[in-house]
Amino acid sequence: MRLFLAIDIPKPVKEKLSGQVASLKKLYPDFQWVPPNNYHITVYFFGETSQSDRIKKELRDLLFDGESFYLYSLKLDLFINNKILIYTGFRREKKLEILAGKIERSFDTQKRSGKYFPHLTLARHRIPSKQQYFALKTRLAKLAIDIDFPVNSLILFESIIVGKTPIYKQIEKFDLI
Repeated sequence: MRLFLAIDIPKPVKEKLSGQVASLKKLYPDFQWVPPNNYHITVYFFGETSQSDRIKKELRDLLFDGESFYLYSLKLDLFINNKILIYTGFRREKKLEILAGKIERSFDTQKRSGKYFPHLTLARHRIPSKQQYFALKTRLAKLAIDIDFPVNSLILFESIIVGKTPIYKQIEKFDLI
């Protein structure tokens, strides 16, 4: 099974965010837009594993005293790797950074030294030309994203690939205090 630990976004916030990016969706209909019901913020990606019971137990131990917190959106921006990715970033949150660090130290055998950056992926597309890239970057800068919400739990999800849109099945919920 393909597992990841994430912050599930409350339904009203998903709807609000979807409304805030609706004009962008109309301008870029050929992008692969994430359906609002799939909006989440990944804390840690486990990938393909047959160790779900061990992962659940270890997460229970790691998160037993994790504190709840609020997240506040910043702006829309882009990542570019082999595709272009539109995302909304969030303000740094010390409690989330502590949780993400504990989880990474416990599960990451490759010992990545990258700093955790909470973001919510909205769309993917092939890499555009420089002109298209700068036009998109300008549009994103002008679009105001304003969401905030409490985070009272983390969810272990299974990602089930069905066509181009995955289905996320909740495996276990870890409440924060």
